[in-house]
Amino acid sequence: MDYSKYLSTRAHALHGALGKQTSVPIPGLINLGSGTPDFVPPPFVMEAMQQALRENKVQYTAWTGIPELRAAIAEKLKVENNLHYDPATEILVTSGAQEALMTVMMALCNPDDEVVTPAPHYDEYTRDTRILGAKLVPVETTRETNFTVNVADLAAAITPRTRALIVLTPNNPTGTVLPEATLRGIAQLAQERDLLVISDEIYEYYVFDQHRHISMGSLPGMHERTITVNSFSKSFGLTGMRLGYIAAPAPLIEAMLPFHHAMMICANVVTQYGGLAVLQQPRDWFKEHLKEYDRRRHLWMETLDRIPLPYSEPQGAYYIFIDIRPTGLTSAEFCARAREEARLVFQPGTIGGGAGEGFIRGALTKGSPDFETGLDRFTTFVQGLLK
Repeated sequence: MDYSKYLSTRAHALHGALGKQTSVPIPGLINLGSGTPDFVPPPFVMEAMQQALRENKVQYTAWTGIPELRAAIAEKLKVENNLHYDPATEILVTSGAQEALMTVMMALCNPDDEVVTPAPHYDEYTRDTRILGAKLVPVETTRETNFTVNVADLAAAITPRTRALIVLTPNNPTGTVLPEATLRGIAQLAQERDLLVISDEIYEYYVFDQHRHISMGSLPGMHERTITVNSFSKSFGLTGMRLGYIAAPAPLIEAMLPFHHAMMICANVVTQYGGLAVLQQPRDWFKEHLKEYDRRRHLWMETLDRIPLPYSEPQGAYYIFIDIRPTGLTSAEFCARAREEARLVFQPGTIGGGAGEGFIRGALTKGSPDFETGLDRFTTFVQGLLK
């Protein structure tokens, strides 16, 4: 049966945007581009969720989340990010950052509105704006600047239809951590043009070397015009539990509530108690995971240097953006051939916009010994292409 006549124009526009999805594992494949961390949270997090089930905590919570979790999030933001929010009115617990982003976009965007962001960018930004009939305006960056956006280029992309800027740092897919000077430039631009900034901070704990994460809302004049989006998925190994949050001025949170309720009513209550537990305990357990990811980061760089193949410096998140233009292949061609010939899975750089053409996204999320085996396969495959 042909269902196309039943589908909305938006569904047609998005058809195939995710690619063919399958849950059937293919033997021998090694995914060196996955966005899913390969660790699980500490046992006390699992115990907190099990205890919630034992206590039959299975009914709706407040739309905004359980008060204890909102208070813990507000305390975390104050201590770690220099952000000050009222947990009663300025924190909204969501079903992951994915729902948080869509909730924000629904509250802000009308059809034909524009949202500006540096590119390459997280691909969900494109889908969210398309669904709403709005437009994502990418501002291209280059490997020569390690994909750090030029604030003047952002300014040039702003039009009367621009509703907001999106800033993702550390970045997916490039691994770039925006320096403080750039963030201050963006903050000044937002104030001069009277724009909101959506600050996507889900990779905040993944920073390497001398780089550091700075929350946009902590900069002078930015508290009242920043919407901070964060998640428990990446930093706490809870991707499948779907827990995130939005921190923003109370009038913005109030405007988001009907959209959040329409999609979720509230975040999963059992998961909320897991999130509460992870925020109430010291974060020492994460240090070994970050150390291991840093080891893999160096192995990736050493491998690429030996081949040799250019890349941008992986400063944060858990990705490495690899320049495959010397092979003469497009991003899509490279990924297809790597899958068929080397049994390796990567993400094409174009998932984050046209600025990623000629690049692939590698990742640090595959454990040993598959990680090392994958790098060996990658070396053999690329060296064969470069002959």
